[in-house]
Parts: sequence; structure tokens; C-alpha cells
Amino acid sequence: MKRLILVLFGGLVLASCAYKNTAEETQKFASQLVSDPFSLTGDYHWTFQLMGGIQHSVHTFYPDSITYSMDGRVYATDYTMRKLSYDQSINKWIGQDEDSIVYVLFFRDLTDTTLTLYKHKCSSNGLAEAIEFELPPPDATEDHGWNMYAHSATDKADRLPVAGTYSAPTESLVLSDSVVILNNKPFSRLSYHAGERRWVGQADSIFLQIFIRDISDSAQLHLSVTEFNNLERAYRTQYSSVDFREYARE
Repeated sequence: MKRLILVLFGGLVLASCAYKNTAEETQKFASQLVSDPFSLTGDYHWTFQLMGGIQHSVHTFYPDSITYSMDGRVYATDYTMRKLSYDQSINKWIGQDEDSIVYVLFFRDLTDTTLTLYKHKCSSNGLAEAIEFELPPPDATEDHGWNMYAHSATDKADRLPVAGTYSAPTESLVLSDSVVILNNKPFSRLSYHAGERRWVGQADSIFLQIFIRDISDSAQLHLSVTEFNNLERAYRTQYSSVDFREYARE
């Protein structure tokens, strides 16, 4: 059964109510569901930091269902999704939990030890929404983006993928995973979420939020760099709502 501990999670407001699927709707869309066998099995783990605390996310795969659990200081939940559809050609899985809420999952970069997963909760239109939901681009940040899971429960948390000194006309940044220095002021890492491309750090009562738009060229980054005096606002802000500036490596 689901357990909601805090409504704030990664910038999204989570609600206990959502569109509930019915047996009639499942029958209505039966011809659009795909019954490819689902062969992925076992536990896949992802550990990340959120608001200064550790969150541990686990998907356990079975041929006919996926069990999900998350534990941590900010948010905890557990539920099982029964398989409704799996299309092997695009690795699209659709399932329904015990509360009749529909989820759609996509998988890519499957190896013997890791997989990258995108998960969308169909809150507006249930199964119809899941069927219409298309493969997200590899750089998508909605729904917390794509995230890598590993078989081992001791997998490492996401790490900031760039480091060095960068500057814009009015700012100087020294980037590293553990500390970011903005105009000579050091901010200690609270979290980095690779799927959302969001780094958050703290200096006294000030919180620094950095979004990374593109890391294909480490000599020139496009970043959104914002200071907040409220930690919740630093996590509530979404990637799609910020402005980016160009920073050149020194």
C-alpha cells in the first residue's frame, strides 16, 4: 500500500488521488495493448539525494508485474503494478497498481548490471494517456527524467558530470560535485539529480540551484544559476521554467 510522507518530491507536488482505471476501460483499449513477453527480472536500485537526505528507489521486475518502493527522509512509498501491456520493439511497459492508477515505463541502455528507466504516472486520462504517451527524448527532464538503476543496492548516487572554472559576464563559477563556488562563495552539495539535471547546494541559509542544459561541450556550458533563501523553492522550480546563460571555461 502506498505511503505518502511529504508532498514535495523533486519539484513536483504529489497527490494521493489520480485517474483510476476501470475494467471497462481496459477492455475498451484491449486491441491497442501489446502482449510481448517481459523477460527482465530482479531488483534494480537507484540512490540519490534530495533536500539533504538520501532516497533509495527500487524497482523489482517480474514477468507479470513490477513492484516499486522508495525509502528516505523526504518521501516513502511502495506499490505493485500489474502488467497490462509490453511492446518489446520500443521497450514500453504499461501497468496498473492496486489503486487502479496507470503507469507507463520505458527502458533503454539495458546491460547485465544496469538499466536506464523513464516512468510516467497517468494522472489525467489513465490507460488512454498511457497508450498515447510516446518515447521521451534522451534529454527529457519531465517526470524526473531518465535515471540509471543498478542491480547492486550499493550503487553510487548521481554525480555532477562536469568540473572546472567557468565564467559569464557577471559571474564566476568553480564547479565540482561536492562544492560549487559562486563569486568566491562556496556552496556545499545537498544533491545532484541527473534526470532533472539539477544541482542544489547550501551556504549558511542560502541555497544555490544549478540546472545544466547541455554538457556535450565541456568548454562551454549553458547553465541556469539561481540563489534562494528557501530550500523548497530550490527544489520546486522546474527545468522548463528557467533561463540559461552561456558560461565559458577559463
